[in-house]
Amino acid sequence: MEQKKFDLKSVKVHRTTEATVFELAFAIVAAIVWGVIIWMVLRAPDVVPTHFDVAGNPNAYGSPLGILIPCIILTLAALGCMVVAYFPRFINMPFPVNSIRRVETAIRSARVAGLTLMLLPLALAYTLLVSQSPLFVLLCVAVLIVEIVVFTMLGYRAK
Repeated sequence: MEQKKFDLKSVKVHRTTEATVFELAFAIVAAIVWGVIIWMVLRAPDVVPTHFDVAGNPNAYGSPLGILIPCIILTLAALGCMVVAYFPRFINMPFPVNSIRRVETAIRSARVAGLTLMLLPLALAYTLLVSQSPLFVLLCVAVLIVEIVVFTMLGYRAK
């Protein structure tokens, strides 16, 4: 008997309880993050540091409204991760997505990355408008890297 080749383009993703939970969590986190970002922008002074040198000293200044542009871009990237979970053929994973278990892992990876990526605009705004310490941005990036490693290992283990 000939084994049928797995076709990723034929995979249809339907709404599940897990997807609904991730999407509700994403909406709640996004609302909180943007509420805090807007609150920080409104409370910031008229001129804030916008760029720092290697030693951590500010070397460029601007309006606190300037922080909204990278925050919007990061939010759109996070939203893109949530949307692409419904189209697994567009998810780029470091393991071959050639079984339904690996498709499930790739979808879950995209959703977790979208949720975590939504915290990056908050960390960026907090760094530039309040603390001027990159600790929170570095922490978010470290969590994203750990997620990539964990889901890569899970993807290779999935049959």
